[in-house]
Formats: sequence, structure tokens, C-alpha cells
Amino acid sequence: MTRFLPRSIALLTALLSLPGAADEGAVSLDELFAKVDAKAEGVRDLRAEFRQEKKMKIRRRPLISTGTLSVQKAAAGSRICWESWEVDGESGEKSSPQRLLVLGDEGLLVSWEVETLTGERTDLGKGKLEVSEFLTIGGSLSGLKKSFTVSLKSEPKDGAGYVLALVPHSERLKRLIETMELEIDPKEWVVTRIRVADTAATVTEIFLAKIEVNAGVDAELFRVPADVKLTDVSLEK
Repeated sequence: MTRFLPRSIALLTALLSLPGAADEGAVSLDELFAKVDAKAEGVRDLRAEFRQEKKMKIRRRPLISTGTLSVQKAAAGSRICWESWEVDGESGEKSSPQRLLVLGDEGLLVSWEVETLTGERTDLGKGKLEVSEFLTIGGSLSGLKKSFTVSLKSEPKDGAGYVLALVPHSERLKRLIETMELEIDPKEWVVTRIRVADTAATVTEIFLAKIEVNAGVDAELFRVPADVKLTDVSLEK
């Protein structure tokens, strides 16, 4: 099975779409975190479109995927659904759809191909991989400091937003991630781009658009159909 979304990205889904209060003035890193955290407390659910570009040394061209992201916030842990299709760079044809669930309340990561009904299930182990720190969309952006060294790489310029540079200091995350970047829109205070360079020399970049907050999402998106055959895999793989 082709995994369209690296586990490092799946575990950081929440950071892609945390909304904050509009403010046109320059802010410090701490102020930026505070604004995003304060507004995020009012988020119940979220839906957005995304485009992913995945670059690997073994391929001349990046793998392109598009799809939708849906998030349902809950006290026990947010539920996150990625629905994705790989897009052929030349023909524009889409591959068989895939779905990936990050079930924060259950501590599970589940992915499967919709047509073949086969996939994988990973026990995230609540608390074992800093899941509680950044797996919920309403979670604290400031909580990243517990697992990453965070710095402000650049301020808004030429259409780009604030860019945060993150380097993991958590031993478990060091096994997955080399470096990460988050871009935050300076007017709407949404994280619109995430870039991850992982330990397998793969660079994955995701762009979000058409973000809808508190518009309601279908609870069925976060349920695994009974006829899906799943293979249990280790997080360390």
C-alpha cells in the first residue's frame, strides 16, 4: 500500500490549521503563539482543501496529492481525516482514493485504500510520542516548545507569512523528523503551509486553502468501515 501521508505529517496535522485573531502589525514569536492559541480555543471543527508535494531522491519529479482535510475537536482528543488522491503530473489523472484517520481520542493512526479496503493501523500510544502536545486542533501551539526548538525564521514579505523553523529535541521525534517549517498567514492567523524534511531524506510540503471553521463535519468520516482489512504496524517502522 502506498502511504500518501508520512506519519510525521499525520502527527502534526493540527498545526496546519489553527486559526487566530486578525492583526496586521508585526509580532514577536511569543505574541504569535499567544494569538493563535487564544483563538483556537473556539474551534469545534474544521474543513479545508490541501495539496501535498513529496520530493524523494529516488524520483525525478515530486509526487503530487490533493484532497480534503476534516477535523472534529473533542475533549478526549481531536479526530482528523485526510482524504487524498495522487495526481499524475502529466495526465492529471487521479489515483484510487485513500483515507487516513488520526484518532486522538483513541491514540490510533489508521489508513486504507478506499477501493481495495486494505490498510494499516498504528497504535500511537498516548503520551509516548508527545501526542497530547500537538495532536489536537485546539491544542496549544506553544506546546511545540516541549518537543521542538522553535525560532522565527522570517516575517511577512512578498506575499509570504510568518515562517517558523522547528528542530526536534525529543528523541522519538528525532527518529522521524530532521527539520520542519510552518507558515502563518499574518492577516487571518491560519497555518497555511507545513514543510517537513524527514530522516529518510524525503521533503514533504503541504498547502491548505478554502479553510472553513465551525461549519460542521460529518462524524462518519472518522469511522473505519467494518469491511476494511487492517494490518497492525509499529510506529517505529
